[in-house]
Amino acid sequence: MPVLPKHLMPNIMIIHMMFLHVAVVNSFLVPSISPKLPLLSTTPSSQSIYNCNAVSKNYMTTDKSSNEEEAAAAGTTTSFVEPEESKSNFGRMEYWNDKYKENTDFTWYSGWSDLQPFFDEIMEEEKVCSPSKSKYNAKILIPGIGNDSAMVDMYDAGYKYMTAFDYAPDGVEFAKTLFGENRIRGDDDGGDVGVNLDVADARNLPYDDDSFDAVLEKGTLDAVYLSGGSDKELAFQHLSMAVSELSRVVKKGGIVFSVTAACVDAIQDAFDVEIEKNGVWTQVKDGSLYITEDGYTSNNVDATMLVWKRL
Repeated sequence: MPVLPKHLMPNIMIIHMMFLHVAVVNSFLVPSISPKLPLLSTTPSSQSIYNCNAVSKNYMTTDKSSNEEEAAAAGTTTSFVEPEESKSNFGRMEYWNDKYKENTDFTWYSGWSDLQPFFDEIMEEEKVCSPSKSKYNAKILIPGIGNDSAMVDMYDAGYKYMTAFDYAPDGVEFAKTLFGENRIRGDDDGGDVGVNLDVADARNLPYDDDSFDAVLEKGTLDAVYLSGGSDKELAFQHLSMAVSELSRVVKKGGIVFSVTAACVDAIQDAFDVEIEKNGVWTQVKDGSLYITEDGYTSNNVDATMLVWKRL
């Protein structure tokens, strides 16, 4: 059922909910199976402070072949040197592979039922697909699929032209079990219906230019930033690479719908830099209160929703 717009709620309830939400977030009251990222910041800040739990230092060397050899030896698919295990888990592929091997699905930040009213409305309002086509004809890219079962619900809701990737091979293998054979696009199927699952790195995507109409990412850009460890300059470089790749693979008129909690400011800044540098995005939603035409309010989503449209 739709929820009442915020302006219809008693003021005392609003204040109570705000304080309760802040208390939960800042006390790290998270599920025992540990979400993909710590919930440290759920609203945009006017200051450029990145509330990311990263304490290690990570270097990207200029010798890519050397990095690829290290990655191969470690059974990974990234050419970037990763933080030490003792200092940063969230930026390490080994951590995610081990987590996915537990065979436990987990919905990062919010389920599809929480996001659908907002995603659907933006797809329609921004006319992501041509007037002659339904929003369900959109080619969707899902970064960091891992063990997030919400994307299966999204597929079942009608978004069946889907490509999803994770840089952790075990995340892709687990995603295959979540979607099941009937939803996965086969090599001989022809066409684009069904989900295509790939092992890929958000900083160096294997897809052609202008391949997708929309991107829905939940926490993946947060994780990319965390891969830089405590070196904030390097962290922002990694994040900027991922944003640049999204600029390349998203069609003009397409959108990036980002659901973030750990690194809201960093993601906002990365897109701001990309806009200033290349002028290829315009911001549709900046994380402030969003009420859909049907009365759904964004304060019921336990994260910040940021949306950009490709120019």
